[in-house]
Amino acid sequence: MKAAAEWFRSTVFTEEAIQPKAAPRTERLPSVIRAARSLENGVHQNWQSRESIFMKQAKLLAGYEDDYDYRGSVHCYYPTYQSLSDQELRGYFSWRTKLRSGDVRKTSLSFAFLYIYELINQIGAADPMDGYGKLKSFQEVYGQVDSRILPYTAQWLADYVVYYGLDPELLSGSSQVIRDRSIAVLEHIQEQDASSAAEAVRWLAPRWLDRSKFYAAYREDMDAVIVRVLRRMSAHYASRCKKTMVEQYFGSCALQQARPFDAAVFCDPLKRRNYEYIVDEQCICRCKNGLWSVWKRTAPPSSGRKLDALLKTIDSVMRQEFGYRHPVKAEIDTKWIIRIIQEEIQSLLAEKQAAEAKKITINYAQLTKIRQDAAVTQEKLIVEEEADLPEEPVPTEYEQAQLFPAAEPAAQADTPLDPAEYRLLQSLLYGGDTGWVQAEGYLLSVLVDGINEKLYDTFLDSVLDDAPQLIEDYIDDLKEMVRP
Repeated sequence: MKAAAEWFRSTVFTEEAIQPKAAPRTERLPSVIRAARSLENGVHQNWQSRESIFMKQAKLLAGYEDDYDYRGSVHCYYPTYQSLSDQELRGYFSWRTKLRSGDVRKTSLSFAFLYIYELINQIGAADPMDGYGKLKSFQEVYGQVDSRILPYTAQWLADYVVYYGLDPELLSGSSQVIRDRSIAVLEHIQEQDASSAAEAVRWLAPRWLDRSKFYAAYREDMDAVIVRVLRRMSAHYASRCKKTMVEQYFGSCALQQARPFDAAVFCDPLKRRNYEYIVDEQCICRCKNGLWSVWKRTAPPSSGRKLDALLKTIDSVMRQEFGYRHPVKAEIDTKWIIRIIQEEIQSLLAEKQAAEAKKITINYAQLTKIRQDAAVTQEKLIVEEEADLPEEPVPTEYEQAQLFPAAEPAAQADTPLDPAEYRLLQSLLYGGDTGWVQAEGYLLSVLVDGINEKLYDTFLDSVLDDAPQLIEDYIDDLKEMVRP
């Protein structure tokens, strides 16, 4: 053991000269940074908060610019000027100088958050609206370079509007406000139109609808069923349960504690103590004695999954009723909900079938050929009539006029019919003789087709059949149009 120890000491541990410690690199700091650093030191630091020191330094350095060449990276939580070294601090101000001139470059996440902290505390902003515009612009532009800031800026922008009392319409694009307003639509679904209700449903529960192939193929039908089902469910919950449908699915409104600009270095520059801000009827923010609270729904954003399950169940039942080849499993088995879904689907299908039965299709491309064939037939009939005159005496024109006089020009002008068509309808409506049609060289089938075609826009149907006989359903309406 002694020999081994001697060998170890003489072989592994050998004497080595101690290298002198390199002298630290010293650079003279700009005077404004030295002044800001002085605020961190001294006896007064002991009774000042980190936020108050940050605010004093920020005001002092609000307009400072630098061109320091810094190539390192910074990693610290809740960064302030105090937490950065001299080189890091000068590196930040050099980046901020380029940013303010429009040169947006990706940098350390700590630098990005430090710039956001300045804006939410009104550093570098002329007024609250100017600060909002700069914060919004930084979110949109720098968020494309580094998306890690987006979840924070989305919430802090909403807090900024509330804290500084800006126009609530600035929050109209906020996901929280859109969600609250969509819930409000479902809360009053009985008074809402179907398109608004369907849009609210798509926003609140997009998971299943976004990937359902059946919904993509039958979107209009499924939207109609969804709205009808929700209306009936809303009525059911309102009449039979203590909680409404919205409260069952999204919770009820309650007062909750809140903290503006949570997870940020915020210095409360306005020193709010008693303050109220109304976003809408779904969200009211209050500050009482410096303590913040918010009146809003208690359910988390993930509560939309319950509505998603209902939508998947509606999808499943509709696939069965429509005979869709790819069935899915329903997630809800509550009997009364399934019954409502089935009844509304059957009602929709019955309406579609009734509408289809009333639909009449006219091939206008064939009308020219029909007229040509009718003209040829008319010529043949005229020739035959000249060769073989009828034995019975034909009434004179005077006698025909006395039996059934022609339409007065003023009466006929109120219809799209020409005089011969108007006269034929008179004859059929009031029991007159139609022998004048052949006697005057008209073809009965041509007159009938002309009447049906010209009155189709009014009745959306033929008023005469091939006999010709009047369609019974339209006799009263025709008598109002054609006088005796």
